[in-house]
Amino acid sequence: MVFLIYNPAAGGGRAGKIWDRVEDLLKKHGIDHKVAFTKRPGHAMEISKKAFKEGYRRIAAFGGDGTVNEVVNGIFLNGYDLREVVFGWIPFGSGKDWARTIGVPLEIEEAIKTLKDGKEFVQDLGVGEYEKASGEIEKRAFVNVAGLFFDGFVTYRTNLLKRKNRVSYFSRIFSSIIEYDPPTARIQIDEKVWEKRVFSMNVGTCKYNGGGMNQLPHAVPDDGLLAVTVINDIGKLRILANLHRVFNGKLLEHPGVEGYQAKKVVVEFQRDEPVEFDGESFWAKKIFFSIIPGVIRVLVKK
Repeated sequence: MVFLIYNPAAGGGRAGKIWDRVEDLLKKHGIDHKVAFTKRPGHAMEISKKAFKEGYRRIAAFGGDGTVNEVVNGIFLNGYDLREVVFGWIPFGSGKDWARTIGVPLEIEEAIKTLKDGKEFVQDLGVGEYEKASGEIEKRAFVNVAGLFFDGFVTYRTNLLKRKNRVSYFSRIFSSIIEYDPPTARIQIDEKVWEKRVFSMNVGTCKYNGGGMNQLPHAVPDDGLLAVTVINDIGKLRILANLHRVFNGKLLEHPGVEGYQAKKVVVEFQRDEPVEFDGESFWAKKIFFSIIPGVIRVLVKK
């Protein structure tokens, strides 16, 4: 039995209009399932927690990267063992970025087939423990990529929109580049420590975010290490002139970009700044990133 957590708001609300088609495909491929529909942000966390407590160990999500993030965190943040669960995902929406690295099909019917016939892939889990200027400390896991500096800023601005898609995200990128003023921060990557202005930074287990941008081309999802990309403050004209590099996998070839693989990453701002985990926005003054190897079991295409 697959417990399916369905986000009808995914894809700007388009997901809510195609449930009948999705249900027909589930029946067509003989997938025994129970479905619960999310009603608000954060609801998938509540549903996955309840599903786990009720004994479900095959839990799938229909929606974007943020929906998956909530489903995983509903189990992780409540202290349950993620290794007991086999996750499935039917990607729908503007991002689908986690799927691009691990091999979940982007087409709905092909993704549904993996819930029955897919092979199991085991990957690492990123964890961010973050402190706000108020002193409040919170924790959040991510299966794909976390973004800071410009990446956190543009994601926050995009998430304010009522309807999110690739067009709105990329329009936000260009307007945000003009407006963004990179802050100075203290950064620690394993034993390396420095304080400087950074334009953008990503930490993750997988390669893609932002709807297909390859910002962590050196990421390996099951190597026990966090991949880190630091884009230094090289000036807005140079940023615009090299934007193509986030799509062609050549980002790390630019001399103003640094790539690392690490067990521990700490970033400390001078005030609360927007950050994002799998496209979900938060505010933090200090973030401690770590990795838990081999705890996410997910069904991918054979």
